[in-house]
Amino acid sequence: KQENIPIPISILISDLERHLKKTLKMESSASKISKFQQILDELKTDMDYSPNSSSPHFELFNAAYTGDFDRFKRLALNHADDEVIALEKSIGKVKDDDGRGCLHFAAAGGSLEVCKYLLETLKLGVDSKDGNGITSLYHATIKGHFDTVTYLLEKGANPDVSNNRNVTPLHYAAKSGNTKIITLLLSRGVRADASTRSGTPLHLAAGLGHRDAVHVLLDHGADPNIVFHGMVTPLMSTILVKSWECMELLLQACAEPNGVFCGSTPLILAVSNGRVEDITRLLEAGADPNVTNSAGLTALEVAAIKCKDPIIGVLFPVTSPIPTYPDWSIGGLMKDVNSDANKMQRELAAKEKYRQSISKGRDALLRKRYHLAAYLFTEALAVVPTDADALSNLSLCYAHLDGGIHALDNAIKCLHQRPEWPKAYCRIGVALNILKVRIFPSFPYSSSTQTQYPFSTFCCIFFCQRYSDAADAFLEASMLDPGNENIKDAYMDSLNSSKVYNAG
Repeated sequence: KQENIPIPISILISDLERHLKKTLKMESSASKISKFQQILDELKTDMDYSPNSSSPHFELFNAAYTGDFDRFKRLALNHADDEVIALEKSIGKVKDDDGRGCLHFAAAGGSLEVCKYLLETLKLGVDSKDGNGITSLYHATIKGHFDTVTYLLEKGANPDVSNNRNVTPLHYAAKSGNTKIITLLLSRGVRADASTRSGTPLHLAAGLGHRDAVHVLLDHGADPNIVFHGMVTPLMSTILVKSWECMELLLQACAEPNGVFCGSTPLILAVSNGRVEDITRLLEAGADPNVTNSAGLTALEVAAIKCKDPIIGVLFPVTSPIPTYPDWSIGGLMKDVNSDANKMQRELAAKEKYRQSISKGRDALLRKRYHLAAYLFTEALAVVPTDADALSNLSLCYAHLDGGIHALDNAIKCLHQRPEWPKAYCRIGVALNILKVRIFPSFPYSSSTQTQYPFSTFCCIFFCQRYSDAADAFLEASMLDPGNENIKDAYMDSLNSSKVYNAG
Protein backbone atom coordinates (compact mmCIF):
# COMPACT_ATOMS: atom_id res chain seq x y z
CA LYS A 1 0.00 0.00 0.00
CA GLN A 2 1.34 3.41 -0.94
CA GLU A 3 1.48 5.74 2.04
CA ASN A 4 0.50 9.41 2.07
CA ILE A 5 4.04 10.68 2.61
CA PRO A 6 4.51 14.45 2.48
CA ILE A 7 6.99 15.53 -0.16
CA PRO A 8 9.46 18.36 0.54
CA ILE A 9 8.15 21.91 0.60
CA SER A 10 10.79 22.88 -1.95
CA ILE A 11 9.18 20.55 -4.51
CA LEU A 12 5.71 21.92 -3.77
CA ILE A 13 6.90 25.49 -4.20
CA SER A 14 8.77 24.56 -7.37
CA ASP A 15 5.58 23.07 -8.83
CA LEU A 16 3.59 26.17 -7.99
CA GLU A 17 6.17 28.58 -9.34
CA ARG A 18 6.58 26.69 -12.61
CA HIS A 19 2.85 26.86 -13.31
CA LEU A 20 2.66 30.48 -12.14
CA LYS A 21 5.54 31.70 -14.32
CA LYS A 22 3.99 30.07 -17.36
CA THR A 23 0.58 31.60 -16.64
CA LEU A 24 1.89 35.07 -15.82
CA LYS A 25 4.16 35.07 -18.89
CA MET A 26 1.21 34.15 -21.11
CA GLU A 27 -0.89 36.93 -19.55
CA SER A 28 1.85 39.50 -20.04
CA SER A 29 2.58 38.63 -23.66
CA ALA A 30 -1.09 38.42 -24.55
CA SER A 31 -2.23 41.73 -23.14
CA LYS A 32 0.96 43.81 -22.70
CA ILE A 33 -0.67 45.34 -19.65
CA SER A 34 1.45 46.56 -16.77
CA LYS A 35 1.22 45.13 -13.28
CA PHE A 36 -1.24 47.85 -12.30
CA GLN A 37 -3.52 47.09 -15.22
CA GLN A 38 -3.60 43.47 -14.12
CA ILE A 39 -5.33 44.67 -10.96
CA LEU A 40 -8.03 46.23 -13.09
CA ASP A 41 -8.25 43.33 -15.51
CA GLU A 42 -10.67 40.91 -13.84
CA LEU A 43 -13.34 40.20 -16.43
CA LYS A 44 -11.72 36.92 -17.51
CA THR A 45 -12.90 37.07 -21.10
CA ASP A 46 -10.28 34.47 -21.97
CA MET A 47 -11.95 31.78 -19.88
CA ASP A 48 -13.35 28.70 -21.60
CA TYR A 49 -17.06 29.09 -22.34
CA SER A 50 -17.43 25.72 -24.02
CA PRO A 51 -19.14 22.83 -22.19
CA ASN A 52 -17.12 20.78 -19.73
CA SER A 53 -16.71 17.21 -20.98
CA SER A 54 -17.04 15.92 -17.40
CA SER A 55 -20.59 17.26 -17.12
CA PRO A 56 -23.30 14.55 -17.13
CA HIS A 57 -25.13 16.72 -19.67
CA PHE A 58 -22.11 17.31 -21.91
CA GLU A 59 -23.67 15.87 -25.08
CA LEU A 60 -26.74 18.09 -24.73
CA PHE A 61 -24.72 21.21 -23.94
CA ASN A 62 -22.22 20.51 -26.71
CA ALA A 63 -24.99 20.12 -29.28
CA ALA A 64 -26.34 23.52 -28.20
CA TYR A 65 -22.87 25.08 -28.29
CA THR A 66 -21.89 23.70 -31.70
CA GLY A 67 -25.29 24.38 -33.26
CA ASP A 68 -26.10 20.75 -34.07
CA PHE A 69 -29.82 21.48 -33.99
CA ASP A 70 -31.19 18.05 -34.94
CA ARG A 71 -29.00 16.30 -32.39
CA PHE A 72 -29.91 18.88 -29.75
CA LYS A 73 -33.63 18.30 -30.28
CA ARG A 74 -33.21 14.53 -30.01
CA LEU A 75 -31.21 14.80 -26.81
CA ALA A 76 -33.60 17.39 -25.39
CA LEU A 77 -36.59 15.12 -25.92
CA ASN A 78 -34.93 12.52 -23.70
CA HIS A 79 -35.55 14.86 -20.78
CA ALA A 80 -39.35 14.77 -21.09
CA ASP A 81 -42.26 12.79 -22.52
CA ASP A 82 -42.27 14.61 -25.85
CA GLU A 83 -44.50 17.28 -24.38
CA VAL A 84 -43.43 20.84 -25.00
CA ILE A 85 -44.56 22.07 -21.60
CA ALA A 86 -42.74 19.29 -19.77
CA LEU A 87 -39.73 19.77 -22.02
CA GLU A 88 -39.63 23.46 -21.25
CA LYS A 89 -39.51 22.77 -17.52
CA SER A 90 -36.94 20.01 -17.75
CA ILE A 91 -34.57 21.78 -20.17
CA GLY A 92 -34.76 24.94 -18.09
CA LYS A 93 -33.52 23.00 -15.06
CA VAL A 94 -30.55 21.32 -16.74
CA LYS A 95 -27.42 23.15 -15.54
CA ASP A 96 -23.71 22.50 -15.22
CA ASP A 97 -21.67 23.12 -12.07
CA ASP A 98 -21.41 26.83 -12.95
CA GLY A 99 -25.16 27.22 -13.35
CA ARG A 100 -24.99 27.43 -17.15
CA GLY A 101 -27.87 26.02 -19.14
CA CYS A 102 -28.62 25.23 -22.77
CA LEU A 103 -29.40 28.84 -23.70
CA HIS A 104 -26.09 30.06 -22.26
CA PHE A 105 -24.14 27.51 -24.30
CA ALA A 106 -26.14 28.16 -27.46
CA ALA A 107 -25.47 31.90 -27.13
CA ALA A 108 -21.76 31.34 -26.40
CA GLY A 109 -21.49 29.18 -29.50
CA GLY A 110 -23.46 31.59 -31.68
CA SER A 111 -25.98 28.82 -32.36
CA LEU A 112 -28.83 30.99 -33.57
CA GLU A 113 -31.20 28.16 -34.52
CA VAL A 114 -30.89 26.56 -31.08
CA CYS A 115 -31.46 29.95 -29.42
CA LYS A 116 -34.64 30.44 -31.46
CA TYR A 117 -35.91 26.99 -30.51
CA LEU A 118 -35.26 27.58 -26.81
CA LEU A 119 -36.82 31.04 -26.73
CA GLU A 120 -39.67 30.73 -29.24
CA THR A 121 -40.73 27.10 -28.90
CA LEU A 122 -39.79 26.23 -25.33
CA LYS A 123 -40.34 29.80 -24.07
CA LEU A 124 -37.24 29.90 -21.85
CA GLY A 125 -36.42 33.19 -20.15
CA VAL A 126 -34.01 35.26 -22.21
CA ASP A 127 -32.43 36.91 -19.16
CA SER A 128 -31.87 33.79 -17.04
CA LYS A 129 -28.51 34.02 -15.27
CA ASP A 130 -25.84 31.41 -14.66
CA GLY A 131 -23.98 30.98 -11.38
CA ASN A 132 -21.88 34.09 -12.04
CA GLY A 133 -24.88 36.27 -12.84
CA ILE A 134 -24.15 36.11 -16.58
CA THR A 135 -27.04 36.02 -19.06
CA SER A 136 -27.10 34.60 -22.57
CA LEU A 137 -26.52 38.13 -23.91
CA TYR A 138 -23.22 38.27 -22.00
CA HIS A 139 -22.13 34.93 -23.43
CA ALA A 140 -22.89 35.98 -27.00
CA THR A 141 -21.17 39.35 -26.46
CA ILE A 142 -18.05 37.81 -24.93
CA LYS A 143 -17.64 35.47 -27.89
CA GLY A 144 -18.38 38.23 -30.41
CA HIS A 145 -21.46 36.69 -32.04
CA PHE A 146 -23.09 39.82 -33.50
CA ASP A 147 -26.11 38.08 -35.08
CA THR A 148 -26.87 36.24 -31.85
CA VAL A 149 -26.55 39.45 -29.82
CA THR A 150 -28.94 41.18 -32.24
CA TYR A 151 -31.47 38.35 -31.98
CA LEU A 152 -31.35 38.21 -28.18
CA LEU A 153 -31.92 41.96 -27.98
CA GLU A 154 -34.88 41.61 -30.35
CA LYS A 155 -36.30 38.97 -28.01
CA GLY A 156 -36.14 41.38 -25.09
CA ALA A 157 -32.75 40.71 -23.51
CA ASN A 158 -31.81 43.47 -21.07
CA PRO A 159 -28.74 45.21 -22.60
CA ASP A 160 -27.91 47.04 -19.36
CA VAL A 161 -28.12 44.11 -16.94
CA SER A 162 -25.13 43.66 -14.63
CA ASN A 163 -23.63 40.44 -13.34
CA ASN A 164 -22.42 39.59 -9.83
CA ARG A 165 -19.53 42.05 -10.26
CA ASN A 166 -21.66 44.89 -11.60
CA VAL A 167 -20.21 44.31 -15.09
CA THR A 168 -22.46 44.95 -18.09
CA PRO A 169 -22.32 43.45 -21.60
CA LEU A 170 -20.83 46.75 -22.78
CA HIS A 171 -17.79 46.15 -20.57
CA TYR A 172 -17.20 42.81 -22.27
CA ALA A 173 -17.65 44.32 -25.73
CA ALA A 174 -15.25 47.16 -24.86
CA LYS A 175 -12.64 44.78 -23.54
CA SER A 176 -12.71 42.73 -26.72
CA GLY A 177 -12.80 45.90 -28.86
CA ASN A 178 -15.85 44.72 -30.83
CA THR A 179 -17.11 48.00 -32.27
CA LYS A 180 -20.16 46.45 -33.98
CA ILE A 181 -21.49 45.09 -30.71
CA ILE A 182 -20.49 48.25 -28.82
CA THR A 183 -22.45 50.38 -31.30
CA LEU A 184 -25.43 48.02 -31.14
CA LEU A 185 -25.55 48.08 -27.34
CA LEU A 186 -25.17 51.86 -27.18
CA SER A 187 -28.01 52.22 -29.70
CA ARG A 188 -30.19 50.43 -27.14
CA GLY A 189 -29.52 53.14 -24.58
CA VAL A 190 -27.05 51.37 -22.32
CA ARG A 191 -24.96 53.42 -19.88
CA ALA A 192 -21.71 54.40 -21.59
CA ASP A 193 -20.09 55.16 -18.22
CA ALA A 194 -21.35 52.16 -16.24
CA SER A 195 -18.73 51.66 -13.53
CA THR A 196 -17.47 48.40 -12.11
CA ARG A 197 -14.47 47.19 -10.12
CA SER A 198 -12.59 47.16 -13.44
CA GLY A 199 -13.56 50.72 -14.36
CA THR A 200 -15.83 51.95 -17.14
CA PRO A 201 -16.00 50.52 -20.67
CA LEU A 202 -13.75 53.42 -21.76
CA HIS A 203 -11.13 52.46 -19.16
CA LEU A 204 -11.07 48.94 -20.55
CA ALA A 205 -10.98 49.90 -24.22
CA ALA A 206 -8.29 52.55 -23.61
CA GLY A 207 -6.23 50.33 -21.31
CA LEU A 208 -6.22 47.55 -23.90
CA GLY A 209 -5.40 49.82 -26.83
CA HIS A 210 -8.66 49.36 -28.76
CA ARG A 211 -8.56 52.60 -30.77
CA ASP A 212 -11.79 52.11 -32.70
CA ALA A 213 -13.67 51.10 -29.56
CA VAL A 214 -12.42 54.23 -27.78
CA HIS A 215 -13.60 56.31 -30.75
CA VAL A 216 -17.11 54.81 -30.65
CA LEU A 217 -17.44 55.20 -26.87
CA LEU A 218 -16.32 58.85 -26.97
CA ASP A 219 -18.73 59.55 -29.84
CA HIS A 220 -21.53 58.23 -27.63
CA GLY A 221 -20.68 60.49 -24.70
CA ALA A 222 -18.28 58.43 -22.59
CA ASP A 223 -16.51 60.67 -20.06
CA PRO A 224 -12.76 60.86 -20.86
CA ASN A 225 -11.99 62.20 -17.38
CA ILE A 226 -13.80 59.70 -15.21
CA VAL A 227 -11.52 58.49 -12.40
CA PHE A 228 -11.41 54.81 -11.54
CA HIS A 229 -11.32 54.20 -7.76
CA GLY A 230 -9.67 57.60 -7.26
CA MET A 231 -6.57 56.32 -9.03
CA VAL A 232 -6.50 56.31 -12.81
CA THR A 233 -8.18 57.97 -15.80
CA PRO A 234 -8.54 56.54 -19.32
CA LEU A 235 -5.68 58.83 -20.39
CA MET A 236 -3.36 57.37 -17.76
CA SER A 237 -4.34 53.87 -18.90
CA THR A 238 -3.37 54.59 -22.51
CA ILE A 239 0.04 55.94 -21.46
CA LEU A 240 0.69 52.94 -19.22
CA VAL A 241 0.16 50.56 -22.13
CA LYS A 242 1.76 52.89 -24.72
CA SER A 243 -1.39 53.16 -26.81
CA TRP A 244 -0.58 56.49 -28.37
CA GLU A 245 -3.43 56.47 -30.90
CA CYS A 246 -5.91 56.09 -28.04
CA MET A 247 -4.11 58.87 -26.16
CA GLU A 248 -4.60 61.17 -29.14
CA LEU A 249 -8.33 60.40 -29.29
CA LEU A 250 -8.72 61.13 -25.58
CA LEU A 251 -6.82 64.42 -25.83
CA GLN A 252 -9.03 65.45 -28.76
CA ALA A 253 -12.00 64.70 -26.50
CA CYS A 254 -10.60 67.13 -23.89
CA ALA A 255 -9.10 64.59 -21.51
CA GLU A 256 -7.47 66.38 -18.57
CA PRO A 257 -3.65 66.24 -18.99
CA ASN A 258 -2.67 67.50 -15.54
CA GLY A 259 -4.31 65.73 -12.62
CA VAL A 260 -2.10 63.76 -10.21
CA PHE A 261 -3.28 60.15 -10.13
CA CYS A 262 -1.45 57.21 -8.55
CA GLY A 263 1.20 59.71 -7.46
CA SER A 264 1.98 60.78 -11.01
CA THR A 265 0.76 62.95 -13.87
CA PRO A 266 0.17 61.89 -17.48
CA LEU A 267 3.26 63.87 -18.53
CA ILE A 268 5.54 62.31 -15.91
CA LEU A 269 4.22 58.86 -16.74
CA ALA A 270 4.87 59.51 -20.43
CA VAL A 271 8.50 60.39 -19.66
CA SER A 272 9.03 56.81 -18.53
CA ASN A 273 6.88 55.17 -21.18
CA GLY A 274 6.75 57.55 -24.11
CA ARG A 275 8.47 59.08 -27.09
CA VAL A 276 9.46 62.68 -27.72
CA GLU A 277 6.45 63.26 -29.98
CA ASP A 278 4.10 62.06 -27.24
CA ILE A 279 5.65 64.41 -24.70
CA THR A 280 5.23 67.22 -27.22
CA ARG A 281 1.60 66.28 -27.82
CA LEU A 282 0.81 66.33 -24.09
CA LEU A 283 2.43 69.75 -23.76
CA GLU A 284 0.37 71.02 -26.71
CA ALA A 285 -2.75 69.72 -24.96
CA GLY A 286 -1.95 71.82 -21.90
CA ALA A 287 0.12 69.50 -19.71
CA ASP A 288 1.94 71.57 -17.07
CA PRO A 289 5.63 70.58 -16.86
CA ASN A 290 5.94 72.17 -13.41
CA VAL A 291 3.50 69.81 -11.67
CA THR A 292 5.34 67.34 -9.43
CA ASN A 293 4.68 63.70 -8.61
CA SER A 294 4.31 62.18 -5.14
CA ALA A 295 8.10 62.21 -4.76
CA GLY A 296 8.23 65.97 -5.45
CA LEU A 297 9.86 65.58 -8.87
CA THR A 298 8.90 67.34 -12.09
CA ALA A 299 8.78 65.60 -15.45
CA LEU A 300 12.13 67.21 -16.32
CA GLU A 301 13.81 65.81 -13.20
CA VAL A 302 12.43 62.34 -13.91
CA ALA A 303 13.79 62.56 -17.46
CA ALA A 304 17.18 63.68 -16.12
CA ILE A 305 17.33 60.81 -13.62
CA LYS A 306 16.52 58.37 -16.41
CA CYS A 307 19.03 60.09 -18.73
CA LYS A 308 16.47 60.57 -21.49
CA ASP A 309 18.34 63.29 -23.38
CA PRO A 310 15.86 63.90 -26.24
CA ILE A 311 12.99 64.34 -23.77
CA ILE A 312 15.14 66.61 -21.58
CA GLY A 313 15.66 68.81 -24.62
CA VAL A 314 11.90 69.18 -25.04
CA LEU A 315 11.06 69.75 -21.36
CA PHE A 316 13.89 72.06 -20.27
CA PRO A 317 12.77 75.17 -22.22
CA VAL A 318 9.20 74.95 -20.86
CA THR A 319 10.03 74.12 -17.21
CA SER A 320 10.38 76.93 -14.70
CA PRO A 321 13.80 77.13 -12.95
CA ILE A 322 13.92 74.99 -9.81
CA PRO A 323 15.64 76.83 -6.90
CA THR A 324 17.45 73.71 -5.66
CA TYR A 325 19.53 73.63 -8.85
CA PRO A 326 21.92 76.63 -8.73
CA ASP A 327 23.22 76.05 -12.26
CA TRP A 328 20.00 76.15 -14.28
CA SER A 329 21.25 74.58 -17.47
CA ILE A 330 20.91 71.11 -18.93
CA GLY A 331 24.52 70.34 -18.01
CA GLY A 332 24.10 71.72 -14.50
CA LEU A 333 20.84 69.84 -14.03
CA MET A 334 22.36 66.52 -15.13
CA LYS A 335 25.32 67.04 -12.81
CA ASP A 336 23.22 67.97 -9.78
CA VAL A 337 20.46 65.40 -10.25
CA ASN A 338 23.00 62.57 -10.33
CA SER A 339 25.13 63.87 -7.45
CA ASP A 340 25.56 61.78 -4.30
CA ALA A 341 23.61 64.34 -2.29
CA ASN A 342 20.62 64.17 -4.63
CA LYS A 343 20.74 60.38 -4.77
CA MET A 344 20.71 60.26 -0.97
CA GLN A 345 17.81 62.69 -0.90
CA ARG A 346 15.86 60.47 -3.32
CA GLU A 347 16.62 57.40 -1.20
CA LEU A 348 15.24 59.18 1.86
CA ALA A 349 12.17 60.23 -0.14
CA ALA A 350 11.70 56.63 -1.30
CA LYS A 351 11.84 55.38 2.29
CA GLU A 352 9.24 57.95 3.31
CA LYS A 353 7.07 56.96 0.33
CA TYR A 354 7.39 53.33 1.43
CA ARG A 355 6.31 54.18 4.96
CA GLN A 356 3.32 56.19 3.77
CA SER A 357 2.30 53.56 1.22
CA ILE A 358 2.29 50.84 3.90
CA SER A 359 0.27 53.00 6.29
CA LYS A 360 -2.25 54.10 3.67
CA GLY A 361 -2.42 50.58 2.25
CA ARG A 362 -3.37 49.10 5.62
CA ASP A 363 -5.99 51.79 6.08
CA ALA A 364 -7.44 51.14 2.60
CA LEU A 365 -7.51 47.39 3.32
CA LEU A 366 -9.46 47.94 6.54
CA ARG A 367 -11.90 50.16 4.62
CA LYS A 368 -12.25 47.40 1.98
CA ARG A 369 -10.91 49.60 -0.81
CA TYR A 370 -9.02 46.69 -2.29
CA HIS A 371 -7.94 48.25 -5.60
CA LEU A 372 -6.44 51.24 -3.79
CA ALA A 373 -4.81 49.02 -1.18
CA ALA A 374 -3.34 46.80 -3.90
CA TYR A 375 -1.88 49.83 -5.66
CA LEU A 376 -0.37 51.17 -2.41
CA PHE A 377 1.21 47.86 -1.42
CA THR A 378 2.59 47.53 -4.96
CA GLU A 379 4.15 50.99 -4.56
CA ALA A 380 5.68 49.96 -1.23
CA LEU A 381 7.08 46.76 -2.71
CA ALA A 382 8.73 48.74 -5.50
CA VAL A 383 10.90 50.24 -2.73
CA VAL A 384 11.25 47.19 -0.46
CA PRO A 385 10.41 44.08 -2.52
CA THR A 386 11.22 41.72 0.38
CA ASP A 387 8.52 43.00 2.78
CA ALA A 388 6.62 39.81 3.68
CA ASP A 389 3.76 41.72 5.34
CA ALA A 390 3.22 43.82 2.21
CA LEU A 391 3.35 40.72 0.00
CA SER A 392 0.82 39.01 2.26
CA ASN A 393 -1.49 42.01 2.20
CA LEU A 394 -1.15 42.37 -1.58
CA SER A 395 -2.08 38.69 -1.95
CA LEU A 396 -5.12 39.30 0.24
CA CYS A 397 -6.17 42.28 -1.90
CA TYR A 398 -6.04 40.14 -5.03
CA ALA A 399 -8.02 37.44 -3.23
CA HIS A 400 -10.79 39.93 -2.45
CA LEU A 401 -10.73 40.94 -6.13
CA ASP A 402 -10.93 37.30 -7.27
CA GLY A 403 -7.48 37.62 -8.84
CA GLY A 404 -6.34 34.12 -7.99
CA ILE A 405 -3.19 34.02 -10.14
CA HIS A 406 -1.76 37.22 -8.66
CA ALA A 407 -2.93 36.30 -5.16
CA LEU A 408 -0.96 33.07 -5.48
CA ASP A 409 2.08 34.77 -7.01
CA ASN A 410 2.41 37.19 -4.09
CA ALA A 411 1.62 34.50 -1.51
CA ILE A 412 4.55 32.41 -2.78
CA LYS A 413 6.85 35.45 -2.74
CA CYS A 414 5.71 36.02 0.85
CA LEU A 415 6.52 32.40 1.71
CA HIS A 416 10.04 32.81 0.32
CA GLN A 417 10.62 35.72 2.69
CA ARG A 418 9.14 34.02 5.78
CA PRO A 419 9.13 30.23 5.27
CA GLU A 420 7.81 29.49 8.78
CA TRP A 421 4.94 32.01 8.74
CA PRO A 422 1.51 30.31 8.89
CA LYS A 423 -0.17 33.33 7.32
CA ALA A 424 1.83 32.81 4.12
CA TYR A 425 0.37 29.31 3.85
CA CYS A 426 -3.07 30.73 4.50
CA ARG A 427 -2.64 33.10 1.58
CA ILE A 428 -1.66 30.21 -0.70
CA GLY A 429 -4.70 28.20 0.38
CA VAL A 430 -7.03 31.14 -0.24
CA ALA A 431 -5.57 31.77 -3.69
CA LEU A 432 -5.87 28.15 -4.70
CA ASN A 433 -9.47 28.01 -3.52
CA ILE A 434 -10.22 30.96 -5.80
CA LEU A 435 -8.50 29.25 -8.71
CA LYS A 436 -10.24 25.95 -7.89
CA VAL A 437 -6.89 24.30 -8.61
CA ARG A 438 -6.72 20.55 -8.13
CA ILE A 439 -3.74 18.45 -7.16
CA PHE A 440 -0.71 18.51 -9.47
CA PRO A 441 0.74 15.11 -10.50
CA SER A 442 3.69 15.42 -8.12
CA PHE A 443 1.44 15.58 -5.05
CA PRO A 444 0.78 12.43 -2.96
CA TYR A 445 -2.53 10.60 -2.84
CA SER A 446 -3.80 7.24 -1.67
CA SER A 447 -3.36 4.65 -4.41
CA SER A 448 -5.83 2.31 -2.73
CA THR A 449 -8.72 4.73 -2.97
CA GLN A 450 -7.39 6.96 -5.80
CA THR A 451 -8.68 9.87 -3.73
CA GLN A 452 -7.41 13.25 -4.91
CA TYR A 453 -7.91 16.11 -2.51
CA PRO A 454 -8.13 19.81 -3.42
CA PHE A 455 -4.71 21.35 -3.92
CA SER A 456 -5.45 23.93 -1.21
CA THR A 457 -6.00 21.06 1.24
CA PHE A 458 -2.45 19.82 0.60
CA CYS A 459 -1.10 23.34 1.08
CA CYS A 460 -2.78 23.48 4.49
CA ILE A 461 -1.53 20.00 5.42
CA PHE A 462 2.05 20.10 4.17
CA PHE A 463 2.80 23.79 4.52
CA CYS A 464 1.89 24.11 8.23
CA GLN A 465 3.42 22.49 11.28
CA ARG A 466 0.07 22.54 13.04
CA TYR A 467 -3.39 22.41 11.48
CA SER A 468 -4.57 24.87 14.12
CA ASP A 469 -2.08 27.44 12.80
CA ALA A 470 -3.63 27.23 9.34
CA ALA A 471 -7.15 27.41 10.71
CA ASP A 472 -6.27 30.42 12.86
CA ALA A 473 -4.69 32.16 9.88
CA PHE A 474 -7.72 31.50 7.68
CA LEU A 475 -9.98 32.73 10.48
CA GLU A 476 -7.96 35.94 10.77
CA ALA A 477 -8.32 36.52 7.04
CA SER A 478 -12.05 35.89 7.15
CA MET A 479 -12.50 38.39 9.99
CA LEU A 480 -11.23 41.17 7.71
CA ASP A 481 -14.21 40.54 5.47
CA PRO A 482 -16.89 38.21 6.90
CA GLY A 483 -18.74 38.25 3.58
CA ASN A 484 -15.89 36.79 1.50
CA GLU A 485 -16.99 33.26 0.64
CA ASN A 486 -13.60 32.27 -0.80
CA ILE A 487 -11.87 32.89 2.52
CA LYS A 488 -14.65 31.14 4.45
CA ASP A 489 -14.35 28.10 2.19
CA ALA A 490 -10.59 28.06 2.65
CA TYR A 491 -11.02 28.20 6.43
CA MET A 492 -13.39 25.23 6.37
CA ASP A 493 -11.02 23.42 4.02
CA SER A 494 -8.21 23.76 6.54
CA LEU A 495 -10.40 22.25 9.26
CA ASN A 496 -11.84 19.42 7.18
CA SER A 497 -8.54 18.49 5.54
CA SER A 498 -7.04 17.83 8.95
CA LYS A 499 -9.81 15.38 9.76
CA VAL A 500 -9.64 13.69 6.34
CA TYR A 501 -5.89 13.29 6.40
CA ASN A 502 -5.66 12.13 10.01
CA ALA A 503 -8.48 9.64 9.44
CA GLY A 504 -6.48 8.09 6.59
